[in-house]
Amino acid sequence: MADFSMITARLATGAAITSPDDVAALAAAGITDVIDCRGEFDDAPLLGPAFTYLWDGTADDGQHKPPEWFGRGITFALAALSQPHRKVYAHCAAGVNRGPSMAYAIMRALGWPAADAESTIRAARPQVGLAYKNDADAAVVALGYSTP
Repeated sequence: MADFSMITARLATGAAITSPDDVAALAAAGITDVIDCRGEFDDAPLLGPAFTYLWDGTADDGQHKPPEWFGRGITFALAALSQPHRKVYAHCAAGVNRGPSMAYAIMRALGWPAADAESTIRAARPQVGLAYKNDADAAVVALGYSTP
């Protein structure tokens, strides 16, 4: 079964989509838009036409993630969330670092204070590491969504 957590009513994060059952579980949860943050896999063959999809892959290597990487996911998510009834799923392999860090960046771009975004994500998905949280904070400033 799909391993994902709803952070807000319209934003989720979690682990890899690996089977048709995972796709069905996301659809049942109302997910309409998927951001795959894994550099090692591309969800496109699994998802089909029911989802709007962005492959924004990067390695989970503990290295700096540039604003451009976050920017692609933020732009995609904000476009989706600007429309009623759309829900976004930002995921990676285990749902610990890349996907949750992207979800955090999306929340920050939406105006969430850093502490509130982090605590909301951790409450919904306690296992998160948010390894790229500082890069996300720098990205939302560099991209003009927030001030330092």
